[in-house]
Amino acid sequence: MPGWPDPTRAGDPPVAALSGPRAGTGPGPPPGADIWHIGLDVEPEVVRLVTELLDADERRRAAGMRDPVAGMRYVLAHAAVRTVLGGYLGTCGYTLHWARGPNGKPYFDGRWRRWQWSLSRSGGHALLAVCLTDPVGVDLEQIRDGDPVPALATRFLPAEEAAAVLGQPDPAGRHAAYHRLLSRKEACVKASGGRFLEGLRLGVLMSGDAATGGVAAGPGQVTGTGALAGQRWMLRDLPAPPGYVAALATTGTRLGRLRMFEWDWRQPHHRREDAGRLRRSREDAGRLPDEPPNPPPAETYRSVRGSPVIASGPRESQ
Repeated sequence: MPGWPDPTRAGDPPVAALSGPRAGTGPGPPPGADIWHIGLDVEPEVVRLVTELLDADERRRAAGMRDPVAGMRYVLAHAAVRTVLGGYLGTCGYTLHWARGPNGKPYFDGRWRRWQWSLSRSGGHALLAVCLTDPVGVDLEQIRDGDPVPALATRFLPAEEAAAVLGQPDPAGRHAAYHRLLSRKEACVKASGGRFLEGLRLGVLMSGDAATGGVAAGPGQVTGTGALAGQRWMLRDLPAPPGYVAALATTGTRLGRLRMFEWDWRQPHHRREDAGRLRRSREDAGRLPDEPPNPPPAETYRSVRGSPVIASGPRESQ
């Protein structure tokens, strides 16, 4: 992602930094995992419009948040997720329905069950990971300078990890190392559909960490212990916005090639009736959940490079 620090090292699986698919095409199936960065601070007009893409439960959850900024960011993240997934699946994102595992991990059943995805939100940013080969987990962590990192690391992390955090030469380095380890643990737990508390004792230091003089390395394998014994993940750090760290994990034996997409909201020039048209399209989709609405809101919003993000109709069933 242009302008972001890239923690990849020589020998890592290649990362293709993309601004989005070509105009008139979808992104195509992920060769390994696709990572979408989604900015969540945009004009209120966009938030009002894309709220209609969410289902009733998502809208209730957003409306129930005490912090209005958090509610708007929730709406934007879920609207983007639905739109991106709809682009892969060849359908309109607001027609999508998914189930959730015991700890909330979302998954498709039926014809789209091969598609795996994971969403993480933190502050004004979100990351979406999409994969066809293995269950995937992504985590984005904002580095919070006010956290009492030495005490937290000593209390919650394995001794080796706590030592790595405390061994950083300055407070900024300690905060970054601590949150990077948390991000790795959360990515693993999300990939397997577990609970975060179960992952706190996971050992996620990787061989390249020592070589960098900190906690920032290329891919590695993590083996579960305790409640997660018998599980394994492939793990790597991801590029992240300044002030954040991120990690990706899959339950497979290799990560494969990664593609990075930058999602940008286009401020559309809409008339008032556009929102009503989108609402009517949602109602049509509710009556015929397997069919695209007519007319579909293909122009609702697009990526900044102009590639469509809401498909005009189904392509190939997966």
